[in-house]
Amino acid sequence: METIHPMIVHFPIALLLTATLISFLAVLFKNKREELKIVLYWIMILGAISVLAALFSGLYEDARGVIHDDAIHQIMKVHKLLGFIITSAFVLITLWFVIRKRKIQYRELLIITLFLIATSSVLVYSAYLGGKMVYEEGTGVKPMEKYIMEMPGGSMYQQKEMMNMEHLKMEKDSSSIHSDSTDKQKSSHNTEGHSH
Repeated sequence: METIHPMIVHFPIALLLTATLISFLAVLFKNKREELKIVLYWIMILGAISVLAALFSGLYEDARGVIHDDAIHQIMKVHKLLGFIITSAFVLITLWFVIRKRKIQYRELLIITLFLIATSSVLVYSAYLGGKMVYEEGTGVKPMEKYIMEMPGGSMYQQKEMMNMEHLKMEKDSSSIHSDSTDKQKSSHNTEGHSH
């Protein structure tokens, strides 16, 4: 069965970071504040839905059992904890914004923006850990290198790389032979010069 968490997780990342930016712009630009608050309202609702989907998809895959070692397990524990923190914070900020939408003034919007910046910072670190689990530790990734090496003739990319390496080796050998023959010629000229 395909893993769904990696497919879903990009939505809350994009929406939460966008919400933070829009909120920051609403604080800065008084003349555009009301329009930006409407945009922020919808982004935060979509963000809250997507962050809940990301959390539950991650918990589902964890319960289903992802093959991992101790190093991955340690990263996974922190990633899961941060997932709970991010989801709770973002859902609470969204509820606060939805309830107070029309009454929110500059000072309250500034506080919401600061909370969003803090939550986004945690989100960026959690995304880094998620990437580390996949790209450095290979969590949930089929062993493609072994698969490629076992294929008859390997992949086209592998064949191209091998051809490039052979070509470079031939060039090196050729320049080495040319260098040796030049050295021998110089040596024989020097010997002849001394004999005269």
